Amino acid sequence: MADSWTHNIATVNGFRMHYVTAGTGYPLVFLHGWPQTWYEWRKIIPTVAQRFSVVAPDLRGLGDSEKPMTGYDKRTLASDVYQLLKGLGIHKIGLIGHDWGGTVAYYLAHDYPGLVERLLILESTPGMAREGDQLSLQGIRRLWHIFFHGGQPDLAELLVRGNEALYLSRMCSVACYNPALFSAEEMAEYVRAYSQPGALRAGFHYYRAALDDDITNLTGCTDKLTMPVRAWGGERFMGNIVPLWQRVAAQVHGGAVERCGHFMAEERPDFVLQQVEELFGGLS
Repeated sequence: MADSWTHNIATVNGFRMHYVTAGTGYPLVFLHGWPQTWYEWRKIIPTVAQRFSVVAPDLRGLGDSEKPMTGYDKRTLASDVYQLLKGLGIHKIGLIGHDWGGTVAYYLAHDYPGLVERLLILESTPGMAREGDQLSLQGIRRLWHIFFHGGQPDLAELLVRGNEALYLSRMCSVACYNPALFSAEEMAEYVRAYSQPGALRAGFHYYRAALDDDITNLTGCTDKLTMPVRAWGGERFMGNIVPLWQRVAAQVHGGAVERCGHFMAEERPDFVLQQVEELFGGLS
């Protein structure tokens, strides 16, 4: 499987970004979530690369990308991806985003008009909230990890460091439809990535930015996306996320995916590949 893609490094916005490429044809960009890396697309890339050009970066601070001290608001992360694509000479894309990668995808589509022709969102929201929005007590309990990671990210790092395997395994298993989804080899790759110096800190600062910078940024985004958007949540985790995306996009279809939790590309690669074919198959 490793021969299906190529690993690359580019200097983007002052840091070294690792990204994977595969295939030829119309470019599709895949943006991962936390606690994952480009590797979450491993079941998707070989098939997609048979007819598309795939670009799957490790977002700032995560995976094998460099880990700067700042820049973890999702608008800055979108700028990172834009500069990568600009350096590759890519001006039109189909875009797929999961988890924080979906939030980054929103800003990439919003801030760079004409770049994103179609958008596929998996288990993600455009952001935590806008200023003035309220979260229910039930929602806060369900999203406890956001406040643990983001409230005091450096303390969270101190508490988790040295226990990466236990913590990540727990985080992944409880969010899956099948808690035994990840093999030991697959989980070891994520543990390797997040055991690197600075990796936990970077990941937890994604959540700090979500509680501050991202809310400010989303509040200022009043124009709706105009490209077709498909937004899917797993029935075991987020469920139907279409209403969340209808707040920021004019053309949204989707719903809840059966037999699926949070990690859709790994739990239901068959479904994701079907969505890729239906949404992006006509682009050239």
